[in-house]
Amino acid sequence: MKLAINLPLMVYWQAFGEALALCAPLKLDPDRLISIFSETSGGPNVLKARGPAVAAGLRGQDSGPATFDVDLICKDLRVMIAEGKTLGIDLPVSQSALECFEEAAKEGMGPRDGALLPARFVKRVRL
Repeated sequence: MKLAINLPLMVYWQAFGEALALCAPLKLDPDRLISIFSETSGGPNVLKARGPAVAAGLRGQDSGPATFDVDLICKDLRVMIAEGKTLGIDLPVSQSALECFEEAAKEGMGPRDGALLPARFVKRVRL
């Protein structure tokens, strides 16, 4: 059950990074940008709690200690995908998110907080 509850959150970090990349040309202050997203109907509770960490990442600053690191996210996604296969359920969105997060881990983000994944995606797109 815990893995199923965490699945939308894990996929959210990638989707949120993509949404932030679309907003990058607006050059909004990271705190304002996070505030806008967290106050919309699509803003999950985790954004209210971890929004400052995301904003710090967007500014290139330290986000503080990891609460749920990228390596653990990858491990949990692998377990979810394997469980899905056992049940005969394909999880293509989870598989896609896992590929993105494994790439981030290979770049050295493994021990870093998952809340930094959206900022990583935005910076990657800007290159």
